[in-house]
Amino acid sequence: MRQRAGVYDLFDDKNYQEVDAVMRPGMPLAMAGTGEKVRIVMLAGGRGMQQRLISMGLDVGSEIDVIRRGAPGPFLIATGDTRLAIGAEMAHKIMVIPVERKIE
Repeated sequence: MRQRAGVYDLFDDKNYQEVDAVMRPGMPLAMAGTGEKVRIVMLAGGRGMQQRLISMGLDVGSEIDVIRRGAPGPFLIATGDTRLAIGAEMAHKIMVIPVERKIE
C-alpha cells in the first residue's frame, strides 16, 4: 500500500479522484429546495464551465437563493439583485451547503 498525506491509500489512482469527489462536503444545487438559501462550496465542472459561472457572479463562497427548482425546465436562482436561469446539468455540478438564517 502507498501512503498519501499520512493516510493509507486503499484505492488505485483511477478510482482515487472519484472517491475524493464523493467525500467532499455539500450537495448538488439540484437537490436544494425552492426558497432555500445556500452557499457554493465547490464547482465540479471543467475549466470552461467554472469560468462561465464565475463571470455570472457564481463563485465559491457566493450565497444564492433558489427561486424555482428546475423540474422540468431551468433552475431559477438569485444572487444579490441578479436573477439567473441555469440548466439541470450545470445545477448538478455546483456543490452547495445550506446557510443558517439568523432569527431576529
